[in-house]
Formats: sequence, structure tokens, C-alpha cells
Amino acid sequence: MTRANCIVAACLVLGWLAPVARAQGVIQEFNYEVQITAWETKSGEVVTSSAHKAALKAIATDFSSTATYAGINHDDTSKVALAIKDAGYFSVKSQGVIAKWSTGEVRFAWDDSNQFATVASTLKPELISLQLERLPSITVVVDPVPPVDYLVEINGERVRTTDKGKYRVDVGDVVVRVTRASRQDCLWKGTLQAGAEQQVACKL
Repeated sequence: MTRANCIVAACLVLGWLAPVARAQGVIQEFNYEVQITAWETKSGEVVTSSAHKAALKAIATDFSSTATYAGINHDDTSKVALAIKDAGYFSVKSQGVIAKWSTGEVRFAWDDSNQFATVASTLKPELISLQLERLPSITVVVDPVPPVDYLVEINGERVRTTDKGKYRVDVGDVVVRVTRASRQDCLWKGTLQAGAEQQVACKL
């Protein structure tokens, strides 16, 4: 056995090369729903259903455009986009992709390494964070602090209240309604663009 072989053998015994081998096998394995929940926990913000859909739609659109350009089969592209919008599970390997969603599954292999490098970049778990952070945010500030019995609705959706009171919403028209028993409703309406930050102050 040569010196080089001895070094490799020793590394394998010690487990030093195992992480490299795994890294070369499964590049990414994740679920978008889990990624969104993790982002909420880390940021202390609440992702509304409209923001949830908008972020996933943006990722799906980017994937579809890149996959079509790279020559991925149209049917496979459509199914993966559906899995993204459904916040499904993904296993992205150097050999190919497995995507699962609530009503289906799709598998396909890359034609070559260039296709893998180009398209796999649109299927990364961290992309959900980038998309959410691009969306507008609303911070609800309630006085007195905290009236534990107040309720918050954004575009008709009841959202949970938090100490931070910050919510991610989709771009466009937004209606915020904060209610508390025996108090007049606090109402805000406006149109928000990507990246906008809006504070809604309510005296309840």
C-alpha cells in the first residue's frame, strides 16, 4: 500500500472523508413548509398566508424559467413548480431531483453537470428566506401594551398576535383590522410595494 493510500485509509477509518462523500451525494434535502416555520421562529415575524403563497410562487416561477431554458422536460418542470407552490419535500442530488407534494411526486435525472449546476441553484432551502425578506412588512403597535385580548386580521385573515407584532404580507392592497371587546376597531388600509415597512398604531 502506498503512502497516499495509507493516508486515505486512515481518513476513512477516522471518518474525515465521510462528510465529503455525503456532501457529494445529497446536495439538498428539505421541505419548504419547515423552512418557512424555521424563518418565523428565527425572525420572530408571522408569515401571512398571502406572503406564504407569494414567496413560494416566486421560487416556482424562477425555477420554471431556468428549467425551461436548461432543457428540462416541460411535464417535469410543471410538476416541480407545483411541488414548490405546495411547500413540498425536495431531494436535490447530483444525479437528479425528487419532489413530493400533497397529491403527487416527480423524479428526473439531470442531462449533464451543467444542467445540474444551473437548475439546482433554484432549488435551495435558503431561497425562501430571501423571498420572504423581499416582501413588505407590517408592524402592529397596540396601546396599552399588551392587551392580551385583542385580535388582528390582515386582508380578512386572522393572524396570531406576537410580542414583536410584525407580519409579512404580499405586495398590493392591504387591510389591517385590530379589534378588542368594548373598543372601536382600529383600521388601516394602504398599498405596499416590495420591501416596504408599514407601522400600524392602535389605541385600544
